[in-house]
Amino acid sequence: MKKWIKKSFHRQLLVCFGVVALLPLLLFGVSLIQTMETKINSDYEKKVTEQAEQIDAGILELFQEFETVVENINANTRIVDQIGEDDTWSKSKIYLQFYREVTDYREYAQFDLYDKNGKCIYTTAQGSAKRDLPVYWGILKAVEDSKETLVLRRADTNDSKILLYAAGKLMGKDGIPEGYIVISMRAENFEKVLHDKGNAKAEVAIMDPFWRTIYDNGNLQTDQIRQELMSGHKLLGVYRAGELLIQPLGESGLYTVMACPSVFSREVLSSMYRVLTVMLTISVLLCVIVASRVGRNMTKPIERMNTAMRTLQEGDLSVRIASDREDELGQMSRNFNIMANELEQSVQDKVEKQKELNASHIAMMQAQLNPHFLYNTLDTMKWVAKANHIPEIATMAAGLAKILRTSISKRQFIYLKEELELVNCYVDIQKIRFNDKFLYAVDLQEGLEECVIPKLIIQPIVENSVLHGLKESEEGNILVRITEQEDVLCIEVTDDGCGAPEERMDAINHRRQEQLVGHIGVSNVDTIIRLTYGEEYGIHMESLTPNIENTMDGQRTEEEGEVHGTKVTLRLPVRYGEA
Repeated sequence: MKKWIKKSFHRQLLVCFGVVALLPLLLFGVSLIQTMETKINSDYEKKVTEQAEQIDAGILELFQEFETVVENINANTRIVDQIGEDDTWSKSKIYLQFYREVTDYREYAQFDLYDKNGKCIYTTAQGSAKRDLPVYWGILKAVEDSKETLVLRRADTNDSKILLYAAGKLMGKDGIPEGYIVISMRAENFEKVLHDKGNAKAEVAIMDPFWRTIYDNGNLQTDQIRQELMSGHKLLGVYRAGELLIQPLGESGLYTVMACPSVFSREVLSSMYRVLTVMLTISVLLCVIVASRVGRNMTKPIERMNTAMRTLQEGDLSVRIASDREDELGQMSRNFNIMANELEQSVQDKVEKQKELNASHIAMMQAQLNPHFLYNTLDTMKWVAKANHIPEIATMAAGLAKILRTSISKRQFIYLKEELELVNCYVDIQKIRFNDKFLYAVDLQEGLEECVIPKLIIQPIVENSVLHGLKESEEGNILVRITEQEDVLCIEVTDDGCGAPEERMDAINHRRQEQLVGHIGVSNVDTIIRLTYGEEYGIHMESLTPNIENTMDGQRTEEEGEVHGTKVTLRLPVRYGEA
């Protein structure tokens, strides 16, 4: 499917239109539904939280009143001091005092008075037998071990219908417990608290510190909650996707769990998503219709451009696209035509450059005059000159042989130091010819000896200085300065001779080959550099009034004066590697 779409711009356009139209609608619709659901559930959750806080406040208020009852009974010496009396009169007075202290809370709990041995002396329960409690475990043991005024404890499962114990100690004058008051709460007592606080219909559960259920008036699955909490899950606050609200019951150590069902039912959400699906379907149909019409208008010029590109790829550089559109597609067609023109011109330029390079190579080959024969002949001359003790001829023959050997070599590039050795050979020959009428020096920047350059590009420039620059001078200087400037190798050949005609320098600097007849050496060097490295490199020639000072130790110096010299600068990129 993906490959099928990618093979057609029209199909890609249809898919893009569909995505652009449907994705925002889908995101907006889903976001709207989820935002509404979140907002309504949040408001409802806030309401439930307030309701839970009311319930917690009511239960905590009741526990506070229980604590007040314990404190009041402790403060009533008639009860505490006579709790162990056996006579009927004392028991009647104690019961009367006890009844007065708890009469306001009897509908919320059962109150029992125990002596220090756990024997039940008085109870507010009607029609129930008194039940003794052990002091070595259970609620009385918890009270004995606690320093709190009131101790809360979940009742055991065998304690009839009692769900929660709240108990406190009755302290005698000497600080020794004389008895206990135990407050027992059943399910109906909790329901009474909820009813009085206006929350009779709320689904509430109360759990002890060990997450065991104390009271549950609904289907809150407290056993499952306990398993998750005992596993280490943190469930305080809103839990299980807005279904339950769990929070601590003040500082009592107990927890309240309250149902917090989602307002949005599955049926309501399904209806809203069905409406969204219908809207998406309608949008898809509209997108297909609009995208088809718009796509046809856009793909036609693209198809024409694709056809033109294939034609261009096959080698027909004359192909052009006719378009009268003013939009981006029209601009693309015009840009294609511009590119085709430039490509055609570039190919033509390369052909011309290749022709020019071939002509330069042919000229240089023609100038060699059978160099193999000359090299062998010069080598023979060198040995004959040495045998007859004629060093000048030996030097000239050896130097010329070295130049010819490099000339006929298949290597197109040599190291800079090798090129300078060839120039030295040439200069040695010319010094013998001109009877040492000129001085020659090289100023080479350190580290450039291993640069790789085209062979025989400095020697023709030095030859030009010797033959044309110094031909009318009694003496002269030639300086070769080689430096690196921003990754460009600059080779300057300077002489203090008669200078070059302006028209010749202008022809060289502007590369007018037809005006350089008779100066093929300089022209060929410029051509080789340009065709090898690019049009930004090559030769530049200028006139100057030189002042070449101390070109060689102990030799003469040409002071600045009227003699005009020439400086030829070769620019080519710095390259290292194997020559």
